[in-house]
Amino acid sequence: MQFALPELLYALFALLIPVLVHLFQLRRFKVQKFTNLAFLEKISVQTRQSSTLKKWLILLFRMLALACIILAFTQPFTSNKNAKNEQPELVIYLDNSFSMEASGPKGPLLKQAIQTLLTEQIPLDKITVFTNTKTYLNRSSKDLKRELTAVKYSKNQLGLDAVLAKGALLFTKNKSDQKYFILISDFQGQQEQMNLIENSNYQLYLIPTKPISNSNSFIEDVQIASQIDNYELKVIGKTVNEEQDSIQLSLYNGEKLIGKSILEQSKGLKTSFTVPKNESFTGKFVLEDNGLTFDNKFYFNIDKAPKTSVLSIGDASPYYLERIFTKPEFNYNFSTLQYVDYKMLQQQDMVVISELRQLPNTLINNLKSFMKSGGSVLFIPAVNGNINSYNSFLDIENLKFNSLSSNEKKITDINFDHPIFDEAFERRVENFQYPRVNKHYKIDNQAKTLLTLEDGKPFLLQKQQLFVFAAAISSENSNFTNSPLIVPTIFGIGKSSYKLPKLYYNLSQKSELDLNYSLKKEGVVEITRGNKTFIPYQTKQNSKLRIIFQDLPKMAGHYALHDKSDTLLYLSFNYDRNESNLYYPKIENFTSIATFDSIKASLESLKSGVNVNELWKWFVIFALIFLALEMLILKISE
Repeated sequence: MQFALPELLYALFALLIPVLVHLFQLRRFKVQKFTNLAFLEKISVQTRQSSTLKKWLILLFRMLALACIILAFTQPFTSNKNAKNEQPELVIYLDNSFSMEASGPKGPLLKQAIQTLLTEQIPLDKITVFTNTKTYLNRSSKDLKRELTAVKYSKNQLGLDAVLAKGALLFTKNKSDQKYFILISDFQGQQEQMNLIENSNYQLYLIPTKPISNSNSFIEDVQIASQIDNYELKVIGKTVNEEQDSIQLSLYNGEKLIGKSILEQSKGLKTSFTVPKNESFTGKFVLEDNGLTFDNKFYFNIDKAPKTSVLSIGDASPYYLERIFTKPEFNYNFSTLQYVDYKMLQQQDMVVISELRQLPNTLINNLKSFMKSGGSVLFIPAVNGNINSYNSFLDIENLKFNSLSSNEKKITDINFDHPIFDEAFERRVENFQYPRVNKHYKIDNQAKTLLTLEDGKPFLLQKQQLFVFAAAISSENSNFTNSPLIVPTIFGIGKSSYKLPKLYYNLSQKSELDLNYSLKKEGVVEITRGNKTFIPYQTKQNSKLRIIFQDLPKMAGHYALHDKSDTLLYLSFNYDRNESNLYYPKIENFTSIATFDSIKASLESLKSGVNVNELWKWFVIFALIFLALEMLILKISE
């Protein structure tokens, strides 16, 4: 016989209480005088013997009744696990991912599952439980009570294949033992056609937990839509509740409330906020939602905008660039092709190729590397440049110069909807004195057109971080540099080229941060939040420092990057939003797998599998019988 709650057996010491009471109970007899007691002597002896027997029987039945009640509370049972060479094994997967925050009939799904596991009788002495983050190997029920109550929600979510593979490894290699594998999860985000097949090594039980409601709203992304004047933040929300018309949204700088807005279904759950560029902004969006809580906050960080670094490469320094890229907004430098410092090139925000007749391969390769790392390039061709060398560079964005046209054209159309011109012009200008070009290149491929020639061909276009003029703009070929368009165009391109650090990092993805910062030989940078500090993986490359985030940090929020006592910058981290979409596959479709609607039902099936016979009911019956016999004896003795 085994006991589900063996610690209650200590209560059997309570059986000493009625024994002690019986042994030390002293009864005083009242003396009654009679004239002659001789004829009562025999009857008196017989009465005393009968009374003593009744007392011992009452004591016995009381002790048996109390013992049966105590044993019933220990939940005794028998099973075939005592059979020779047979030890049934049980492995339980407990999903503690964020989607298990959803509310079930009796509270959050995870807390409800833990409570059931701790209160229901598990008919084995040792149990293995694992979550997405920890494994509790061969634990007793008592140990599990202490450990499972400390389980917290995790950003990690194991795929179903990984769960099955890990669970299989936790069983012993003894093939003669019965093995049971219970999966407790909401199976959120799993594919409809999950690879669930019967396994001959163990019996698989599925327990799909279901929330009361699938409703949840969250912030999916935050982007900078424009940075020419101030920063315009574009906020993109999402909801799985189609009936919800709007979502309340608040913006904080640190702990200070900056403003509120509403994400409306009619506007695609999008809104925008304006943030000044002349100050640091440690931002946090807070969403008012009754669904999951982990995705109601979205952290981001914007440092005070430094000067935009611009390097111009040409045969001679263009006078108009020196007049536009002035302090304090820009750090402007010029270099001839012969003296280009390619290390310095990689540290710029924008590079201007100013009417070079031919681009050497070294320059082309460095420009491509510069663009891949996020830099911007403004390309201005020469009048009679080498088209082949131009196209060798332009193919990075699938652009191509076809031929040089000698027909004079006017620049007659401005794309006022482009962010560069949208902020430069308060209204659309109709009677504009449009500039002209004498010769221009014809360009293949589709890209954003900022300025258009009178024949509809592009004069200035943008493809990602590459801005391309279709003609030379020097005074020999065009009067564009004397036009009112020159300043808002070049200035806007320059300001939009500042390489912003990432607004935030995703905790579930490997991320890299490159800093133009030189550490001392034995120096390392640290990341701190409150009183917690950790050292990220970092490598030094000349004057650059590369920091890699993969396993740390683990919690969303704002963090500071330090070199000893110096704060280099602030970083923001957010949880992945994959679990915010509350999609649940139909587990009932797997007819070959044992599926239960509750943990209790699965444990009942497990008990029958290991031939568990619950005995607590019998002990209750015997306790009632012994109490009835005690009452009967007391009744007779009256």
